Amino acid sequence: MKLHVFPPSPRSFKVLVVVHQLGLECQLALCDLTKGEQKSGPYTEINPNQRVPALEDGELKLWESNAIIQYLATKKPESGLLPMDEPSRADVARWQFWESTSWDAACAILVYERVVKRFFGGGAADPVEVEKGLQRFHRAAKVLDTHLHGRTYVCGNRLSLADFAIGADLTMAEPAQLPLEGYREIRRWAAMLADLPAWQRTRAMQNAPR
Repeated sequence: MKLHVFPPSPRSFKVLVVVHQLGLECQLALCDLTKGEQKSGPYTEINPNQRVPALEDGELKLWESNAIIQYLATKKPESGLLPMDEPSRADVARWQFWESTSWDAACAILVYERVVKRFFGGGAADPVEVEKGLQRFHRAAKVLDTHLHGRTYVCGNRLSLADFAIGADLTMAEPAQLPLEGYREIRRWAAMLADLPAWQRTRAMQNAPR
Protein backbone atom coordinates (compact mmCIF):
# COMPACT_ATOMS: atom_id res chain seq x y z
CA MET A 1 0.00 0.00 0.00
CA LYS A 2 1.06 3.55 -0.71
CA LEU A 3 -0.26 6.53 1.23
CA HIS A 4 -0.05 10.06 -0.08
CA VAL A 5 -0.07 12.38 2.93
CA PHE A 6 0.86 15.78 4.28
CA PRO A 7 1.53 15.04 7.98
CA PRO A 8 0.58 18.49 9.39
CA SER A 9 -2.93 18.04 7.98
CA PRO A 10 -5.45 16.58 10.47
CA ARG A 11 -6.94 14.41 7.72
CA SER A 12 -3.51 12.98 6.94
CA PHE A 13 -2.91 12.57 10.66
CA LYS A 14 -6.11 10.53 10.84
CA VAL A 15 -4.88 7.89 8.41
CA LEU A 16 -1.31 7.88 9.70
CA VAL A 17 -2.33 7.30 13.31
CA VAL A 18 -4.54 4.39 12.24
CA VAL A 19 -1.66 2.91 10.25
CA HIS A 20 0.54 3.14 13.34
CA GLN A 21 -2.13 1.81 15.68
CA LEU A 22 -2.66 -1.22 13.42
CA GLY A 23 1.05 -1.75 12.76
CA LEU A 24 0.55 -1.81 8.99
CA GLU A 25 3.36 -1.57 6.46
CA CYS A 26 2.74 1.34 4.09
CA GLN A 27 4.92 3.28 1.72
CA LEU A 28 4.50 6.95 2.55
CA ALA A 29 4.61 9.58 -0.20
CA LEU A 30 4.76 13.23 0.84
CA CYS A 31 2.29 15.42 -1.01
CA ASP A 32 3.48 18.89 0.01
CA LEU A 33 0.48 21.21 0.09
CA THR A 34 2.75 24.23 0.60
CA LYS A 35 4.20 23.59 -2.87
CA GLY A 36 0.88 22.82 -4.54
CA GLU A 37 1.87 19.21 -5.25
CA GLN A 38 -1.75 18.11 -4.79
CA LYS A 39 -2.54 19.93 -8.05
CA SER A 40 0.00 18.05 -10.14
CA GLY A 41 -1.16 15.86 -12.99
CA PRO A 42 0.04 12.55 -11.53
CA TYR A 43 -1.58 13.22 -8.15
CA THR A 44 -4.82 14.43 -9.74
CA GLU A 45 -5.09 11.05 -11.46
CA ILE A 46 -5.11 9.47 -8.00
CA ASN A 47 -7.42 12.02 -6.36
CA PRO A 48 -9.29 14.32 -8.75
CA ASN A 49 -10.33 16.44 -5.75
CA GLN A 50 -6.66 17.48 -5.36
CA ARG A 51 -6.70 16.89 -1.62
CA VAL A 52 -4.84 14.65 0.78
CA PRO A 53 -4.78 11.90 1.87
CA ALA A 54 -5.09 9.26 -0.82
CA LEU A 55 -4.35 5.54 -0.79
CA GLU A 56 -3.15 3.21 -3.53
CA ASP A 57 -3.43 -0.53 -3.01
CA GLY A 58 -2.94 -2.42 -6.22
CA GLU A 59 -5.60 -1.19 -8.64
CA LEU A 60 -7.50 0.57 -5.88
CA LYS A 61 -7.18 4.34 -5.66
CA LEU A 62 -9.05 5.54 -2.58
CA TRP A 63 -9.65 9.03 -1.26
CA GLU A 64 -11.67 10.49 1.63
CA SER A 65 -9.88 9.96 4.95
CA ASN A 66 -12.77 8.16 6.66
CA ALA A 67 -13.10 5.71 3.77
CA ILE A 68 -9.35 5.10 3.91
CA ILE A 69 -9.28 4.31 7.63
CA GLN A 70 -12.23 1.94 7.24
CA TYR A 71 -10.33 0.13 4.50
CA LEU A 72 -7.16 0.01 6.60
CA ALA A 73 -9.07 -1.44 9.54
CA THR A 74 -10.24 -4.36 7.40
CA LYS A 75 -6.58 -5.37 7.11
CA LYS A 76 -6.53 -6.11 10.86
CA PRO A 77 -10.10 -7.02 11.83
CA GLU A 78 -8.88 -8.48 15.10
CA SER A 79 -7.91 -4.97 16.23
CA GLY A 80 -11.54 -4.09 16.88
CA LEU A 81 -11.14 -0.58 15.46
CA LEU A 82 -13.96 -1.46 13.07
CA PRO A 83 -16.28 -3.81 14.99
CA MET A 84 -17.50 -7.01 13.42
CA ASP A 85 -21.12 -6.86 14.64
CA GLU A 86 -23.39 -4.65 12.58
CA PRO A 87 -24.88 -2.45 15.35
CA SER A 88 -21.43 -1.53 16.66
CA ARG A 89 -20.09 -1.01 13.15
CA ALA A 90 -23.01 1.28 12.37
CA ASP A 91 -22.30 3.27 15.54
CA VAL A 92 -18.69 3.82 14.45
CA ALA A 93 -19.86 4.85 10.96
CA ARG A 94 -22.37 7.26 12.47
CA TRP A 95 -19.64 9.15 14.32
CA GLN A 96 -17.38 9.15 11.28
CA PHE A 97 -20.17 10.75 9.23
CA TRP A 98 -20.78 13.24 12.05
CA GLU A 99 -17.11 14.10 12.08
CA SER A 100 -17.23 14.90 8.36
CA THR A 101 -20.44 16.91 8.39
CA SER A 102 -20.37 18.66 11.79
CA TRP A 103 -17.13 18.44 13.76
CA ASP A 104 -14.51 18.76 11.02
CA ALA A 105 -16.66 21.29 9.18
CA ALA A 106 -16.58 23.53 12.26
CA CYS A 107 -12.91 23.02 13.10
CA ALA A 108 -11.87 23.61 9.49
CA ILE A 109 -13.23 27.16 9.50
CA LEU A 110 -11.11 28.10 12.51
CA VAL A 111 -8.07 26.27 11.17
CA TYR A 112 -8.35 28.09 7.85
CA GLU A 113 -8.91 31.54 9.33
CA ARG A 114 -6.37 31.31 12.14
CA VAL A 115 -3.66 29.09 10.67
CA VAL A 116 -3.85 28.48 6.93
CA LYS A 117 -4.47 32.09 5.86
CA ARG A 118 -1.56 33.34 7.91
CA PHE A 119 0.76 30.61 6.65
CA PHE A 120 0.00 31.40 3.00
CA GLY A 121 0.01 35.16 3.44
CA GLY A 122 -3.74 35.43 3.03
CA GLY A 123 -4.17 38.22 5.52
CA ALA A 124 -5.86 38.44 8.89
CA ALA A 125 -8.66 36.19 10.01
CA ASP A 126 -12.12 37.31 8.93
CA PRO A 127 -14.09 38.06 12.14
CA VAL A 128 -17.36 37.04 10.50
CA GLU A 129 -15.97 33.67 9.49
CA VAL A 130 -14.35 33.17 12.88
CA GLU A 131 -17.65 33.82 14.62
CA LYS A 132 -19.38 31.37 12.29
CA GLY A 133 -16.71 28.80 13.07
CA LEU A 134 -17.04 29.36 16.81
CA GLN A 135 -20.80 28.93 16.71
CA ARG A 136 -20.51 25.70 14.75
CA PHE A 137 -17.73 24.47 17.01
CA HIS A 138 -19.68 25.03 20.21
CA ARG A 139 -22.76 23.37 18.72
CA ALA A 140 -20.75 20.26 17.83
CA ALA A 141 -18.61 20.28 20.97
CA LYS A 142 -21.69 20.23 23.20
CA VAL A 143 -22.93 17.13 21.39
CA LEU A 144 -19.59 15.35 21.76
CA ASP A 145 -18.95 16.41 25.34
CA THR A 146 -22.38 15.26 26.47
CA HIS A 147 -22.01 11.97 24.63
CA LEU A 148 -18.61 11.24 26.18
CA HIS A 149 -19.96 11.55 29.73
CA GLY A 150 -19.87 8.09 31.26
CA ARG A 151 -18.00 6.61 28.29
CA THR A 152 -14.29 5.93 27.98
CA TYR A 153 -14.28 6.30 24.21
CA VAL A 154 -16.69 7.65 21.61
CA CYS A 155 -18.26 4.26 21.02
CA GLY A 156 -18.35 2.98 24.58
CA ASN A 157 -15.43 1.37 26.34
CA ARG A 158 -13.38 0.28 23.34
CA LEU A 159 -11.08 2.32 21.12
CA SER A 160 -12.41 2.56 17.56
CA LEU A 161 -12.01 4.42 14.29
CA ALA A 162 -14.48 6.98 15.61
CA ASP A 163 -11.94 8.14 18.20
CA PHE A 164 -9.21 8.63 15.62
CA ALA A 165 -11.57 10.28 13.11
CA ILE A 166 -12.83 12.87 15.58
CA GLY A 167 -9.65 13.24 17.60
CA ALA A 168 -7.47 14.07 14.59
CA ASP A 169 -8.98 17.54 14.35
CA LEU A 170 -7.71 18.31 17.85
CA THR A 171 -4.13 18.21 16.64
CA MET A 172 -4.83 21.78 15.52
CA ALA A 173 -6.43 22.81 18.81
CA GLU A 174 -3.62 25.09 19.92
CA PRO A 175 -2.76 26.95 16.69
CA ALA A 176 -6.43 27.28 15.71
CA GLN A 177 -7.40 28.31 19.26
CA LEU A 178 -10.22 25.79 19.48
CA PRO A 179 -12.21 26.81 22.58
CA LEU A 180 -12.08 23.62 24.62
CA GLU A 181 -12.06 25.20 28.09
CA GLY A 182 -15.69 24.44 28.87
CA TYR A 183 -15.62 20.86 27.63
CA ARG A 184 -14.14 18.70 30.37
CA GLU A 185 -15.09 15.35 28.81
CA ILE A 186 -13.53 16.24 25.47
CA ARG A 187 -10.32 17.32 27.19
CA ARG A 188 -10.23 14.12 29.27
CA TRP A 189 -10.76 11.95 26.20
CA ALA A 190 -8.25 13.94 24.10
CA ALA A 191 -5.56 13.55 26.78
CA MET A 192 -6.12 9.79 26.75
CA LEU A 193 -5.68 9.67 22.97
CA ALA A 194 -2.52 11.79 23.23
CA ASP A 195 -0.97 9.14 25.49
CA LEU A 196 -1.28 6.41 22.86
CA PRO A 197 2.11 5.40 21.39
CA ALA A 198 0.60 5.52 17.88
CA TRP A 199 -0.63 9.05 18.53
CA GLN A 200 2.74 10.22 19.81
CA ARG A 201 4.54 8.67 16.85
CA THR A 202 2.23 10.44 14.41
CA ARG A 203 2.53 13.76 16.24
CA ALA A 204 6.29 13.51 15.86
CA MET A 205 5.79 13.24 12.10
CA GLN A 206 3.72 16.44 12.13
CA ASN A 207 6.54 18.32 13.80
CA ALA A 208 9.38 16.83 11.77
CA PRO A 209 11.21 19.14 9.33
CA ARG A 210 10.23 18.58 5.72
